[in-house]
Amino acid sequence: MQQLAYIVSGTADAQRKAEQAKEKLDRIPRIASMLITIVVPCEMPMDKARCMRDAVREIFPEARILVHTCAIKMADLRLNTEGIMLTFTALEESRAEFVVIDGNRSDAALKTNFVNFVSARPHTKLIEFLVAGVMDQIDDLFEGFSAIDDRIQVFGAFVDAPPMNAHGYIIADDEETSLGMAAIVFHGETLEVHIVRNFGWNSLGREIVATRVEGCTIKELDGDIPLRVYERYFGIKGDGDFSSDAALFPLCFEEEDGSVSARVPIKIEAGSGELTFGIPMQEGTVFRLAYGDPYGILSKAAENTREMSEFSPQAIFGTACVGHYLLLGEDVVTEMSVCAGFPSSTSFVFGEVRRVGRRISTAHLNVLLVGMKEDSGCVQDTNLQTKRVAHLSYNRKMLAFMSHFIRVSEEELHTANQRLTHLASRDTLTNLLNRREMERLLKDAVKLSQEQKTPLSVILMDIDHFKGVNDTYGHDMGDKVLLKVADAISHTIRGSDAGCRWGGDEFFIILQGASLLFAGKVGERIRRTVEASEMPFDRNITVSVGVASFDAEKDSDLQLFKNADEALYQAKKAGRNAVYALGLGRVGSIE
Repeated sequence: MQQLAYIVSGTADAQRKAEQAKEKLDRIPRIASMLITIVVPCEMPMDKARCMRDAVREIFPEARILVHTCAIKMADLRLNTEGIMLTFTALEESRAEFVVIDGNRSDAALKTNFVNFVSARPHTKLIEFLVAGVMDQIDDLFEGFSAIDDRIQVFGAFVDAPPMNAHGYIIADDEETSLGMAAIVFHGETLEVHIVRNFGWNSLGREIVATRVEGCTIKELDGDIPLRVYERYFGIKGDGDFSSDAALFPLCFEEEDGSVSARVPIKIEAGSGELTFGIPMQEGTVFRLAYGDPYGILSKAAENTREMSEFSPQAIFGTACVGHYLLLGEDVVTEMSVCAGFPSSTSFVFGEVRRVGRRISTAHLNVLLVGMKEDSGCVQDTNLQTKRVAHLSYNRKMLAFMSHFIRVSEEELHTANQRLTHLASRDTLTNLLNRREMERLLKDAVKLSQEQKTPLSVILMDIDHFKGVNDTYGHDMGDKVLLKVADAISHTIRGSDAGCRWGGDEFFIILQGASLLFAGKVGERIRRTVEASEMPFDRNITVSVGVASFDAEKDSDLQLFKNADEALYQAKKAGRNAVYALGLGRVGSIE
C-alpha cells in the first residue's frame, strides 16, 4: 500500500498532480486496486467537481474515484481551508468498492442487500460511510447495518456544512447523491486496520433531559425552551453567532459502552428557541453540557501517537470534527501529530460515524484516525512535509489551564454533592437510612412490586425495654446499643435490601423480591444476632420483630407499614424477644 496526498487549487493543478502521482505509483510492481479521493469545498458546484473527476480519470482510467465535500482539509499535516485535497491510495493486494445508498429509503431490502454485499467479501476489514443531507432515517439504516460482522471497523463523516448553509454531495465513480450515503468497503486478506479516537470534551453542570423531540430538532429541554439553557449558563444568544458559539459547548451523553458522545446544535429556530441538529435526536436522552479541554485533547493525542506508531501504518485516513479546529485553531496540527511520519489525509467535517459496541452510531466532536497497511513490504515515501506545533498558543494555553481548573472544580463539587446527598439520606448515629428516605423508597418498592408482580416484604422492629437502658446506664450507653442493633441489621440484610432507623429505638427494613417466609428468617437472624451481642454492661439486649408481606390487591405503602406494626405488636404480646409474621404467626427458631 502506498498513499500520496496533495493540496491543489483547481482542475488543471489536479491533473498535473495526478500525472506526478502516476509516475511514482507506476514503480509499484502490482496494484490490485487504486482509490482516488477528491475532497472539495462545500461551496464548489457539483459540475465543477465532475470536471475534476474526469480530468483525473483520464490519467487513472481504472481507478475508483470518490469525490465529496468537507469544511477543511489536511494532507500530510498541511492544513488547508480553501483548496482541494487529492489523495491517491494504491492497494497492492486489497480492494476498495463503493455502494451508494438512497437517502429516501430505509426499507428492509436495502439493509439486507448491503449486509449481503459485505458478507460476500469475507475479508472485509473496514467500511467508511460518507453521508450527504439530513437523513431522518439514518439511525434506522445504521441499526440494520449493525448486523455486519462486528470485527469490521467502521468510521465516516457527514459531508455537509450546515452552519454555513452549505449542502454537501458525494460522487462515487459515476453515481451521485446529495441525500444519501456512500459506503467504501475495504477488503483483502492481508489488509490490517487500526482506529484511534480523540474526543476531549468534559461534562459540566447538571443533567438535562430532552423532554420533547421531533426528528433532528429538540423542542424542549427539561420542559423549557432549549435556547434558555445556553443563555442561562453561557450567555450565548440566539443570533447569527449561535452555531459557532454553541459548537464549543455541546450536549454530551453516555453511550451504552461507557464512552461519551456529543450532539452539537447547528441551527436555532427563530422565535421558538428550538435547536436543530444535523442528526436525529432521541426523546428522553439525558444530556450534560460540556466544554472543550485542549490539555485533555493533546494528552490523548500523545497516547494515540504512541499507539499508531506501534501499529506502523502505510497510510492514514482521518475524519475530524470541525469543532476541534474551532477550539484549537492552528494548534489542531499538534493533535494530528499522530499522523507525523505517515502518509495521511484528513477531512474536517460536521458529524462523524463510529462503532459503539456492535452498534453503528452518529455523533459530533470526534477525531477518528484510521491506520491501514498490507503485508506486502512496499516502500513508503518518507519525504513528507510534516509540521509540528511545539506548544499551544498563549490564548489556548490559558484556556487549557482554565479547562483543567473547571474539570477539577467540577469533580470536587460532584464529590461534595454526593456527600451531601448521602448525609441527607442517612441517620447521623447509625448511618442507616433515615425515615424520610425510607418513606420514599417504600413508595418506590410498592410501585415496582405492582408493576412487575414481584413479592415484597418488610420488617419493623424495636429494642425491648430500651427506656430502661437509657434510664439506668445513660444515653451514651443507649447510643452504643442502637449501634449494635444497626450493625446486626447491616450484616444480615442483602445488598439489594434497605434498612433504616425509623425513629428512637425503631428500625425498618424493606426486602424487595422477598417472600414472607424469607423475611421471617431474616428477622430471626437479626433477633439472634442482637441477643448474642456483647454489651458494655451486665445485661442482654433483645428485639421484638414484626414481619409483613405486600398484597398488591388491597395494600398501599401505608397499609403495608400498618401491617408490620400490627405484627410487631403481636411479637411483643407473645413475650418480646420474638419474631411474628402476619399471616404465619410466631416464627420461632427457623433456618
